Amino acid sequence: MRIVFFGTPEFAASILEDLVEQTEHEVVAVISKPNRQVGRGRKVCPTPVKSMAECCLPGVRVLQPEKASVPEVVEELSMLAPDLFLVVAYGEILKPALLQVPSLGAFNIHTSLLPAYRGAAPIQRALMDGCRTTGVTIFRLDPSMDTGDIVWTQSCDISEQENAGELTAKLLGLSKKGVSELLALLEHSTVTFDPQPSDGVCGAPKISREELCLDPFQDIQRIYNFIRALTPVPGPFFWVDVHGEAKRLKVYQAHLDFSMRSAVRKWVVTENGALALVGEHSALVLDLVQLEGRKKLLSDELLRGIPFSEMSFRL
Repeated sequence: MRIVFFGTPEFAASILEDLVEQTEHEVVAVISKPNRQVGRGRKVCPTPVKSMAECCLPGVRVLQPEKASVPEVVEELSMLAPDLFLVVAYGEILKPALLQVPSLGAFNIHTSLLPAYRGAAPIQRALMDGCRTTGVTIFRLDPSMDTGDIVWTQSCDISEQENAGELTAKLLGLSKKGVSELLALLEHSTVTFDPQPSDGVCGAPKISREELCLDPFQDIQRIYNFIRALTPVPGPFFWVDVHGEAKRLKVYQAHLDFSMRSAVRKWVVTENGALALVGEHSALVLDLVQLEGRKKLLSDELLRGIPFSEMSFRL
């Protein structure tokens, strides 16, 4: 089959690599978002999908339009006579004129059990909500946000300690399996299309900058879930005053201790010398942290350099 691949981030690049290595189908074009400035130096870099395409698909056309549904892109892809579009975290809702180009349809890989967590951040939102189960859904694209008919799905468990990076890796493996099985179904004309249920619909909007700032007054379990959801990137943080200067204290790893309790919400130093936020039912113990302007440290190591008495946490 002739495939046009749409994608932008590392997750999509890994699926593209697997598609090229593990199948004999032909990728006739790759569509990714335009190159962007990244990092402190604001260097213009190619998207991970573009870099992967240049590495494993030399000579294959790579398009990077601001909008993929414009007439000139529709026309160019139509001339390639693709059998299907495979869309993975591309970052745009494709319009009907573009979706009509492939003879077998356009299919999207989504990291949730649809109709739950439609949107840009399904992995993070599931962790924020404390879900114990999620999965991958492959569905036929329509002009709305993640609403098309389901063609493949598989669930997986979420452990209590799992963070977004670890869960993403697990769902990447499921996604690769799903792509392989989807292509087999299409090749043998055995694919079925199941409408999404009307129950259980919820959104997964993009993570905002404001959400990265952890609220120490929230339920301890909820704070812990936010840390898991935002780790390793973009990285959640508490505000802390050090010698009168406000600084971000990023949290990369934490755990709950149900033996520590306090009727009054407060920051303490544990018996092992770690930082902890204690609440009525449990404590959030900070394991791996990074104070703004310093390197990552265990919280007890941080306190050996900056005594707890010299810090003022915002409560």
